[in-house]
Amino acid sequence: MSEHKDMSWNTLAAIGMIGGLLAIYIAYFVNNAMDVAYGSFIGAIGAIFAIVWGADAVRQICKYGIGTGVPSIGMLAFGMGLLTTILGLKIGDYTGIVLAGPVLALVLSLIQGAIIGYIANGVLKMKIPTMQIGMIFIAGSASLILMAFSTVMAGTFEYGAFMTDIIGTGFIAPLFILGALPILHPFNACLGPDENQKRTLTLAVESGFIVTVIFGILSIALVGLAPAAITIVLGLIAWVFGYLSYWNRVKECGVVIKDTGLLPARED
Repeated sequence: MSEHKDMSWNTLAAIGMIGGLLAIYIAYFVNNAMDVAYGSFIGAIGAIFAIVWGADAVRQICKYGIGTGVPSIGMLAFGMGLLTTILGLKIGDYTGIVLAGPVLALVLSLIQGAIIGYIANGVLKMKIPTMQIGMIFIAGSASLILMAFSTVMAGTFEYGAFMTDIIGTGFIAPLFILGALPILHPFNACLGPDENQKRTLTLAVESGFIVTVIFGILSIALVGLAPAAITIVLGLIAWVFGYLSYWNRVKECGVVIKDTGLLPARED
């Protein structure tokens, strides 16, 4: 059994927010500068940062015994994240400061998560020590994942494109479900007495890359074959490395089982 030390979830939150926003903006600027969507795949990198952040937050909330509630937490995160993402991007569009949209969406998500967390612990009396801050984190990570994968599929995070290309086409349905899976599935798959952060978050990264491939395939309809092919190929390569890393983590956490044979039929 390997020794390990958890990375602070505040550190992961900082990495998730900064990394997620940076990748989204870089993808936006590259696409606008080149007037093509070849930089869309960079949005997926931002999604991975946010997925790791969100998966750790789900882990911190649900380790208090919310076994069957793990998928619900993921869906709740994306419900909160979707509403505030639309509002944040709309405010950016309405004020003419489009670049402010992702930051506003993230800030609104964090505020909404704080309110929902207070209701869960203060009103519903769920009495989970990590609930308040955990709700803030999962709402923020969900908003970043939505914007990042929207950038992958539509080539931009702008409000008009989000409403037309993501919601208007119905792509919001797979985005809502598949976007949530990488943050809710890892803890569900790894929970138990020997669950540890490295293995769970490695699975989150692996899940994020396979979801990236799926969104790359969907993006063919929006950004064209060549930009989509970049996302698909890079996503597949990264997924292979993610899968092998997760497999190594599983082996590290495994124990040797020796066959001692059957019990004797009678005592000698």
